[in-house]
Amino acid sequence: MEAMKVETISKEIIKPSSATPNDLRTLQLSIYDHILPPIYTVAFLFYTKDDLVSQEQNTSHKLKTSLSKTLTKFYPLAGRINGVTVECNDEGAVFVEARVDNCPLSGFLRSPDYKALQQLLPLDIVQNPYEAAATWPLLMVKATYFQCGGMSIGICITHKIADAASISTFVRFWAATARGENDAVMENPEFVAANFYPPANEAFRLPMDEQANKRSNITKRFVFPASKLEELRNNVASIEALDRPTRVESVTALIWKCFASNKSTCDHKVLIQLANLRSKIPSLQESLIGNIMFSSVVLSIGREEEVKLEEALRDLRKKKEELGIVIQDADRSSDSSSMAGSKIANLMLTKYSQLSYETHEPYTVSSWCKLPLYEASFGWGCPVWVVGNVAPAFGNLAILIDSKDGQGIEAFVTLPEENMLAFEQNQELLAFASLNPTVLV
Repeated sequence: MEAMKVETISKEIIKPSSATPNDLRTLQLSIYDHILPPIYTVAFLFYTKDDLVSQEQNTSHKLKTSLSKTLTKFYPLAGRINGVTVECNDEGAVFVEARVDNCPLSGFLRSPDYKALQQLLPLDIVQNPYEAAATWPLLMVKATYFQCGGMSIGICITHKIADAASISTFVRFWAATARGENDAVMENPEFVAANFYPPANEAFRLPMDEQANKRSNITKRFVFPASKLEELRNNVASIEALDRPTRVESVTALIWKCFASNKSTCDHKVLIQLANLRSKIPSLQESLIGNIMFSSVVLSIGREEEVKLEEALRDLRKKKEELGIVIQDADRSSDSSSMAGSKIANLMLTKYSQLSYETHEPYTVSSWCKLPLYEASFGWGCPVWVVGNVAPAFGNLAILIDSKDGQGIEAFVTLPEENMLAFEQNQELLAFASLNPTVLV
C-alpha cells in the first residue's frame, strides 16, 4: 500500500475565550511534575464519516471555538512553563489542520503503522519536541481529515502537567463543550497537584539515563482480545490456587516476563508500574489535573533469572497492598491529603534514588484502562479507535489501553530495535496477543 501522506493545511494559535484572572496567573508544579522527563502525553481519537458533519470547515470551526472555551477552564494549557511554575499568560495552544488524500481511514485502520500514526500528531511544528514539552507549547492539537470523510484528532499535552487521567479529563471536557453540555456533565478541573505532592524544588534532580534520547526505539501494537484474556487469567489462576487476576495484572505480568527475557548488560532488570492515585485516596477528585500517580519499582530480577507468571502476580499484588497500607497510615495520621502526598513522594523518591542506570535497566508498564476516552463525542459520534502513548517515544515502555469493546486490551510496546525482534516473536506472548490486527469499526 502507498505510504500515507499527511498535508498540513493550516496552523493557528487558539487562546482562551476569556482572560485568566490575575490571581490564577502562576501555577506551582509539584515535585512529581518536575522530575518527569520532557515528553508529551498524547492521545489519538479516530472517527468515521458522519453525514451530520459533512464539511471540514464546519468541523474545524466547532473544534476551535469549543477548544477556546475549554481553555478558560484549562487555562494553564494556554501558558508556558518557567522553571518550576507555569505562567498562565493566555499565550495559547496550537491547532493544526491537515488532510490525507491518498489513503482512506479504513485503509489506515486495516494495518495501522505506528510511524504513520506519528504523522497525525502536531509534533512536526516544533524543532525539538523534548525542548518544547519542557517549555512551550503545552498543548498542541492536530485535526486530520481523510478523503473518505473520516478524521483523527491527535492531542499532545506536556507530561509536566498531565498524566493519562488528566488528558482523559481534558478530552471529555472539550467534547462536552463542543456538544454544549459541559456544565451538566463535567466537574471543573482543579490544578492543585502541588497541594498533594510537595511543591517542586528546582535544585532537586534524580539520576538521568544519558543514553535515553540516543537509542533507536520502535513501537508495535499487540492486541489481547477478550477471549484470550479470559484464557490467560484462568491459566494463571489455576496455578497454585491463585485468586483470579485482573485483566491488567495478567497482561502486566506476561509483558514483564517477555521484557525480562531481553538480553542485557545490566545486573538487574526492574519493572516500574504507574498507579493513578485519584481513585485510591478519597480526598482526591477525579477532575484533579497533574501527575497524581505513584510509580516505583514493583519487580526486580537478576541478569540470569527467569520470571514466572504466578510469582510476578504475587509480587504485583504485594506492592499494591504495601501502597494501600502507606495511604491508610497517612490518612490516619492526618486529615490533610498533603500529608499522604508527602509520605508517598518520600517513599517513591527514596526508591528511585537507589537506582543506577549503570546497574539497573528499568521497564515501565502504564495502564490507561478504564479511562472513558471512547466516550469522547464532539457531536458526530464516539471514536472508533483510541490510542494513548507518550511522545517522543520513550524506550522500554508498554502502554495498556482498553479495546473498543472494553473487554480486550491493546498494548503499545516501545523497545530498542534489537530487543523488539525477540519480543514480537515470543511464543508465550503470541499465544494470547495478535501483532497489529485490523482495527474493527
